[in-house]
Formats: sequence, structure tokens, C-alpha cells
Amino acid sequence: MSKPEKHPHIDNASEEQLAELLADKPPAMGQLYLELHRLLLAALPEVMYSTDGKDGMTSYGIRQYGYDGWGMIALGAYAKWVSLMFMRGAKLPDPDGLLEGCGKLMRHVKLRSADQLEERREALSRLIREAATLNER
Repeated sequence: MSKPEKHPHIDNASEEQLAELLADKPPAMGQLYLELHRLLLAALPEVMYSTDGKDGMTSYGIRQYGYDGWGMIALGAYAKWVSLMFMRGAKLPDPDGLLEGCGKLMRHVKLRSADQLEERREALSRLIREAATLNER
């Protein structure tokens, strides 16, 4: 008999499924998450993604781009911000200075409002596309 999965995942979740998973977050953060999700899909139309059925964390690029199953980017909603996490962010060029963190590889961008997203949209799109090409070099 197999053990039930503690965190079941939904592959390529619809926006409706994502909205349901984010129902316990402040509405503005849920909307911001969905806008970032759309931005990711626009920048990388063929990207595969998997969403944790418990906390709504989504991993993009999972099992592709040579990322050994860990993905290249993750998206998570919190009470006061949404984080866009780059698994190999320390290797990304960041001329706009958006990336935060000091880990060996991971970096993140915290967004606290729709206005912040609009101000940073083009730079975020560049970071996302650059993250997809890291293993091509």
C-alpha cells in the first residue's frame, strides 16, 4: 500500500485551479501571483509547470531545460508579497538590480503590488528568458 502524498501536485494548473489554491491569501497577492504567472507563460510559452496542491507554490521548467527536475523558477504568494525565485539566479545577469538574496545559487524578486510589477515587467521578462537559457551556454 502506498503512502498518501503530503503535497500532491497539479501539472499545468488552470488559472481557476491556481485561484482556488490562493483563496487563503489576501486578494491583492492572489491577483499579483496570477499576473506573474501570466508573465511567465508569455515569456516562455512552452514551459512546463507544476503547482503544489497545498500551498500553491508553482515550479516552472520542471523536468526540462536540463534543470534535473528541480525547475528553473518558482512562484509563491505570501501575506504581503509574491516571490519570483530563480533557482540559479546567482548566475543571471541583473543590470536592473532586481535580484535579492545571497545564497550559493538562488535569488528572488519580491513584488508587493501590481504597480511594482508594471514598473518591472520588461526587466522581469528578460530575467525569465535568461533563466531559460542558462544551460544552453
